[in-house]
Amino acid sequence: MNYKLGGSFNGIVNLILREEKGFTYGARTGFTGSEYPGYFFASSGVQSNATLESVEIFRDEIAKYRNGISAEDLKFTKDALIKSNALRFETIGALRGMLAQIARYNLSYDFIKDQEKQISDMTIDEHKTLAQKYIHPDKMIYLIVGDKATQMGNLKIWDLVNQFY
Repeated sequence: MNYKLGGSFNGIVNLILREEKGFTYGARTGFTGSEYPGYFFASSGVQSNATLESVEIFRDEIAKYRNGISAEDLKFTKDALIKSNALRFETIGALRGMLAQIARYNLSYDFIKDQEKQISDMTIDEHKTLAQKYIHPDKMIYLIVGDKATQMGNLKIWDLVNQFY
């Protein structure tokens, strides 16, 4: 579900912040987690003078993403994820990692086929439901590291900033 937002180089936040604006070498979003619950994150290192605009872009694009993606974006995502599976097995280390996953999580030996089926079967509505369930812009904590003297004044337009510094 995260792939088009920021889980790939062609993700929305990277295309805007890197390709369109030139503020960064990379921007991403993702989820952490293993056998314990994780969290959603968005991150980038940007030019100081682009801090406020970059934070606003993250905020706005994450909020928009909860409304769903286009059929073309979903097809692109499915194709990219399924076709990239071959790379997951091209080295001995990658195969060892896959076997470790199977052992650790008690997966079937053909769990990749199950994953590919889940990806292939995903609908736009299911994607939107997942985005709304797991991405909550109103609950995000913004950690901004930078030059307080030049950036804090701009960031104070957000009432939340006063709670964190």
